[in-house]
Amino acid sequence: MSILKNILTAIRGGASEVGEAVIDANALRILGQEIRDAEDAIGKAKQSLTNLKASEIKLKRELNTIHKDISDYESKAMQALEANNDTLAGEVADRIAVLEADAAEKNAEHQNLSVQVNKINSMIRQREKTIQKNKRELEKIKTVEQLQKATSTMSTNFAATNASEHRVSKALERVKNKQTHWEDRMEAGEWMESTEQNDELDTKLKAAGIGGATTSGGSSVLERLKQKKAG
Repeated sequence: MSILKNILTAIRGGASEVGEAVIDANALRILGQEIRDAEDAIGKAKQSLTNLKASEIKLKRELNTIHKDISDYESKAMQALEANNDTLAGEVADRIAVLEADAAEKNAEHQNLSVQVNKINSMIRQREKTIQKNKRELEKIKTVEQLQKATSTMSTNFAATNASEHRVSKALERVKNKQTHWEDRMEAGEWMESTEQNDELDTKLKAAGIGGATTSGGSSVLERLKQKKAG
């Protein structure tokens, strides 16, 4: 009974591990999809921010034009006053008042838009940092997972590998021996070729009466021994 209980417990444990593995795999897949969705949203947000920034730049340019017109009309109003033409100066003043009101409105709009652009840009940059951090975390998790799989595979195959290791070692030794034998044969062939060339040269020298080996006869040996005794 206890054996059956142990078997059932092991089966439940294995099923639990399988279930956890499925959940973990789905979690990684979901996280990866969320990162891709966030990157896509950031891309669209950047496009919208670009449009807002273009509107801000346009407002700033229009505001500069209005200020330039105001300055120009102020100069003309002064000239009208100097010419004692108060009526014309009054008309110019009315135009300046309209321009100043327009400038005040555009300036308020520009200031508000500038604040929003900077705020949104800051949010985008912060979100990009978070996305990059999540991507690094996901990559580390995947790397560790791959390492665990590799380690598990190595552990599983170790017994079989260890059993065949001796055969592999012997095969490698045979290959090395064949290579060494081939190198020896090459060296012997080179020696033989060199010897044949030397023999051919000696033959030519002998035929020409040059050199020649000096043989030592018995008289030469006796003479050498006498000299050695006298010495």
